[in-house]
Amino acid sequence: MSTITIRLNSDEAKAYKEYAKFKNVPLSTLMKEALEEKIEDEIDLRAILTYEERLKNNEVKHISFDDVKKRLEI
Repeated sequence: MSTITIRLNSDEAKAYKEYAKFKNVPLSTLMKEALEEKIEDEIDLRAILTYEERLKNNEVKHISFDDVKKRLEI
């Protein structure tokens, strides 16, 4: 396991520690979860932008729910 140091001013430290206490989680857990969420948001945004670009270029084919059920034989 590695350790990463993050420098915070006193206001930031106070706010983050109070929020971690409010959420009843260690500050390190709170920060890891926040960073993970940020990464997931970035991945989602890139997927959306790629989809929108493909949609604009008529590269997207839509399949109705009924067709999906037929293909899956359900």
